[in-house]
Amino acid sequence: MRLLAILIFVFISVQLIAQDTHYWTYRYGTRAVLMGGPAVGGLEDNSSVIYNPALLSLVKSTSISINSNLYQVVNITAKDGAGPGQDVTSNQFSAVPVTVSGLIKKKRPSRWTMGYAIIVPTEFTFKATAREDGFKDIVTANNESPGAEDYVGQFSINTRLSENQGAFAFAYKISDKWSVGLTNNFVYRSHNYAKNELSRMILNDVTSTGKPINTLVSTSEAQSIEYTNLRYEPKLGLAFVSGKWSAGLAIVFPSINIAGTGTIARDVVANSLQINLESNPTKPPIYVRTNFAVNDRQTKLSTIYKSPLSISAGLAYKTKKTLLAVSAEWFDAISLYNIMSPEDNLFKRPTNLVLDGKKFLELNASNRSVTNFAIGIEQALNERISISTGFRTNNSFYDRVFDDRITSRNRNNLNSNSLNLDISSWNIYHVVIGGTFKQERRDLSIGFNFSWASEGTLKQFANFDKPTENTFLLGQKVNTSVNFFSYGILLGYTFRIRSGSI
Repeated sequence: MRLLAILIFVFISVQLIAQDTHYWTYRYGTRAVLMGGPAVGGLEDNSSVIYNPALLSLVKSTSISINSNLYQVVNITAKDGAGPGQDVTSNQFSAVPVTVSGLIKKKRPSRWTMGYAIIVPTEFTFKATAREDGFKDIVTANNESPGAEDYVGQFSINTRLSENQGAFAFAYKISDKWSVGLTNNFVYRSHNYAKNELSRMILNDVTSTGKPINTLVSTSEAQSIEYTNLRYEPKLGLAFVSGKWSAGLAIVFPSINIAGTGTIARDVVANSLQINLESNPTKPPIYVRTNFAVNDRQTKLSTIYKSPLSISAGLAYKTKKTLLAVSAEWFDAISLYNIMSPEDNLFKRPTNLVLDGKKFLELNASNRSVTNFAIGIEQALNERISISTGFRTNNSFYDRVFDDRITSRNRNNLNSNSLNLDISSWNIYHVVIGGTFKQERRDLSIGFNFSWASEGTLKQFANFDKPTENTFLLGQKVNTSVNFFSYGILLGYTFRIRSGSI
């Protein structure tokens, strides 16, 4: 128990870098990790608590497994993410936490087997900032400001998403070939997000006598969101074994919301910004310079976070020296919903601003349907050493409907649309290779993981190119390409509490 307590403390204390819209960023279990994670069909270890609880009936000894990415480097670069020549880059280097899984020792022979796991299914950190200054020809109407205006634009974003999952599973052996199981997953989610944008320009305006006025025109927007949520995800598993073959099927049912609270704050300010007072598009515009401010902050809001229905299946073929396994998992889509739904309690000046107070703070989410697959092989070189390799896909559930919303925002003077915090929208591929060194009651595994994205895209975080007053002194945001890669060192340790059958 002392060892387990120490491991849990380490697990909670260190950081992990992953993605915020992916289900298969990390795999769990010492053998499954080095094979890329195709464990639904049976690897005969306690990682089945996570992959397929029915497979716990195949495990032959009580053990505790610990696996970790000792060190990991993640690089995300959005080409022209803030405009032409303004790349947006986030680099992270960190130690990452262990995951712990094990079986509960039986006091007497039984058809029942129970296990537990503590894992990190999702953790994402992204920090980036960009700035541009120079002279840009922004004001072109009425000869109000001849020539190019002195301009500066800046943005920063800082987001950290974390999920910690505790699982308790039990399996029942129906016969020598069939077993069923259920895993009770409890997932605690925590998200902190902050984004700031500002733009400034100096007009080349003068008085009637020719004396410079140099009016300062500025806009800014600040967003701050933090929330927590606890949900329950039951997983039902079925397993079949016959000779060298084993197969598995697992269903994760849609999550059940338990509890959660959150806070949202947002502030938008414009000074001396030119707006059109004429609402009729068939009439000539009436431009005036005006100030306005919009602000709201609401706390202790109830939260809802949804996980989809998913179905996974896998096969495993095992000989004396070789283990080959494949698996796939389909995740259903989730329609648009609100993580937090605030009341209309908006501060706005002037008071006649046309703005939906609920949408101003509303936090949206939705997931598109994706399918992932994995394949891996383990080859024993002798009784003590084996090598493993594997490959898996890790497709993003990012919903492109939010890209259209961002485009719509750019057509308005004031952003009244709901918020969405998703960033990563690219599909990722993982390759892993490593080896396991076995002793009588313990195994040590070490490996190397490399991940990359193919033709990733995202909407620009900001655009300082060709700013206009109609778009809040920013340019039109467009899609841009993303380069993503990650590599890390893997470590696994399994300690068998006692030898022999359980």
